Amino acid sequence: MVPEVVLAAAIYAGDAADALSFHELHGAIPLPWENHRLFGAGFLFVAVLLFVEALAGGVWFREGWRRDIWPAVLMVLGWGLLSVAFIDPNDRLIHTSMGLILIVAGVAERRYRHGRMPLSRANIFVVAALVVASLEVGVFHSHGALTSQDFLVHSSLGFTAALMAPARIWYAQQPTSMWRSALIGVLVLILSLELLGLSHGANIDIHGTETFSG
Repeated sequence: MVPEVVLAAAIYAGDAADALSFHELHGAIPLPWENHRLFGAGFLFVAVLLFVEALAGGVWFREGWRRDIWPAVLMVLGWGLLSVAFIDPNDRLIHTSMGLILIVAGVAERRYRHGRMPLSRANIFVVAALVVASLEVGVFHSHGALTSQDFLVHSSLGFTAALMAPARIWYAQQPTSMWRSALIGVLVLILSLELLGLSHGANIDIHGTETFSG
């Protein structure tokens, strides 16, 4: 009985969201460029975290909660994309699949960090997630003319995500290497800057007032 009620409530909420106009939903739902900025900031945090992990080395992993930060961030970003897919009908399939991929990769990374899964097996999920994400963002999510900002930024996002796959494989060959860990951090940093570059529009302060157009 409970699963049926939950399913019916989810369908009703989805239909209600579809029935509302964009302007009625906005205020609670970020604009597309705001989502790009939000996730760009999220990946910027991830990049800094990966640099901290690389520099601190084994000391960082002595506490279990510190080991969980990076996988938790992946899962939070994944759930964020699922939320975007639920609310925004545009590119729903892409946002849903990328959200699920990030969640699965986060779970696999967490199991590896707690010794419940070998790195080689965790890499199957993580590398697969990176490859699929690069195809979806760089190929299926690119719109506009070949010289448009949207196409160029999405193509560069896909290319950067694709580079992270061999970087992850290289890291797995020597996971204690500071430089191999830092390389992944550099690529995530580039990814965040590309996302922030894709965002455009007015900045809105904490009171909801538009303060700047860019």
